[in-house]
Amino acid sequence: MKKVAGFGLILVMLSVGCGWAQSTSPALYQMRTKESNATDRRFRKILGDNYDGQDKNRKEYDDDRKRRRKKQQQTTGNQTDNNGYGSGPDYAWPTHLIEMGIRFAPSLNLNTAEGTGSYAGFRNNGAGVRMSVGPTLDYFFFKDRYALSTGLFYTIKRSGFQMPGSFGESRWNPGAPEKESVYNLQYLQIPATVKLFANNIGPNMRLYVQTGGLLSLKLAEHAVEPTRNGLYMAESGGTRRQYGFGDIELLLGAGVQYRINENNAFNIGMSYQRGLINVARANELTSKNRVVSLDLGFKF
Repeated sequence: MKKVAGFGLILVMLSVGCGWAQSTSPALYQMRTKESNATDRRFRKILGDNYDGQDKNRKEYDDDRKRRRKKQQQTTGNQTDNNGYGSGPDYAWPTHLIEMGIRFAPSLNLNTAEGTGSYAGFRNNGAGVRMSVGPTLDYFFFKDRYALSTGLFYTIKRSGFQMPGSFGESRWNPGAPEKESVYNLQYLQIPATVKLFANNIGPNMRLYVQTGGLLSLKLAEHAVEPTRNGLYMAESGGTRRQYGFGDIELLLGAGVQYRINENNAFNIGMSYQRGLINVARANELTSKNRVVSLDLGFKF
């Protein structure tokens, strides 16, 4: 009797377990089916009536969604073109921290003149065209936007005066015709400047501004037409130097850089050099250099 009761208890427990399993499994199945149907409807709404619910279509949809997201991020974020220049609000990190180049600069040279004592009546005698050439080096210290710029320029400057006809004569002659003096001064210039690059103004083209100073060391001075050069002839027949050993100048410039590929670019701009030191050796004569240059450069 006990065995029958025990066997009946086991049957009841199995029946209850099966009933629970049957009541639970359909619920899970219905839930999963409902989620699958919702997903299928979503894909069908996006992909159209030809949606067949296969993994291939879903993969294509996922790939397309990733492409759209990537394109949106590129549009709203900081973009860079094939040459590494940005078209967004800021540039990317440069591919080359150091960029070297060559600079050629035809220049319009002027100088001031102010004399006292035996140099009274001195004034400048106009302007002249000279040249400057040399290597450049830009070191980018913040992205592709700010760079320390230096180089080594061989520069020829013109310095000239008009003076009274009696200058250098032992006797003062108020009726003597005026004399002129022109010197070519050869300098080795070392710039210490900062370049600031703006956003692109066109394909591969951007503006830059340059500011800083120049250390100019004089290499030589040569009188132009010595026999007619009043300053040269008046000072012991030209045996005395008329100009100091160097100059310190303020440099301001602006221009456009055009990138032709990842490594090369053309520069064209204008710069102004303002001498801060009196370059004349005579105590009673003050002369300072002024230079306006057309800067032509090639980066490599």
